[in-house]
Amino acid sequence: MSNLDYLVKHGVLYIYDDYEDAVFKFTGTGKGNYCTVKFRGKEPYKIECATNLACQAFLGGDIITKKEYEKF
Repeated sequence: MSNLDYLVKHGVLYIYDDYEDAVFKFTGTGKGNYCTVKFRGKEPYKIECATNLACQAFLGGDIITKKEYEKF
């Protein structure tokens, strides 16, 4: 299942990007083009999904659980 298919089916997608050592939360709410990024031990913050950072994670990152995202 592709990341896009997973997002459409579940409404939320958590991704780990090993290159950036960061986790991302994408939501399918349709309320703007923002996602949340969180670097290890830091507070999460919103970025535009069209940024290179978010696109690279969406296309090449690994799907993780909500618990893994929160623990990061």
